[in-house]
Amino acid sequence: MSDSKIRRKAKSYDATLYTAVASCVAVPMVDMAGGVVSVGTMNSNASALNVYVSDEEEGTFVQLHDNVGSPANITLQPSTAVGKAYALPDAAFAAQYIKLVSTTTNSTGVVATVTMKG
Repeated sequence: MSDSKIRRKAKSYDATLYTAVASCVAVPMVDMAGGVVSVGTMNSNASALNVYVSDEEEGTFVQLHDNVGSPANITLQPSTAVGKAYALPDAAFAAQYIKLVSTTTNSTGVVATVTMKG
């Protein structure tokens, strides 16, 4: 009997970080089951990325919260000399689209890469 091979979809998107939801790129989450956000080196005191969700790419985005009402944020290590990768919150995978919004202007303009696997 041969081993079965599972082929999964993989996608990557560049997302420039901003503090305004409207300025952020909508990242499609359709058919995705896991992912990470890679942030290159940055000299900032950025502490977190807020995750906003919508069922439409051009729709209204609202901040994602977990099942106990706490924001489903991504906590960042400030002022990294090497790039870091952070797991996307599990709750984000129920959304059709997400936006990653910086909590501080210190990371505005930093490009993050969202890599996902289905």
